[in-house]
Amino acid sequence: MDPAIAVEWALAALWMTFVLCGPALLAILVVGLVIGILQAATSVSESSVAFIPKLLVIGLVLLVVGPLSLSLFVDYLRDVLQRIPELVS
Repeated sequence: MDPAIAVEWALAALWMTFVLCGPALLAILVVGLVIGILQAATSVSESSVAFIPKLLVIGLVLLVVGPLSLSLFVDYLRDVLQRIPELVS
């Protein structure tokens, strides 16, 4: 295997990881920041106050973005599996 091909595959895998995880992580980041500011402003320090909204938001984001993410991942996986014979020969 050529090192350039290995680097290309690694970069493609990292990019797919960012694309698949990005929306959920960004949503949780924003909700966590807003909840943290509200908790600091109201002096509420209960952990379930921060957990429940994050859980709801991650569920909503996965429902909205899940089909698109699954489609992107299936296309990526199909491309990877089709390119395997090129590496063997």
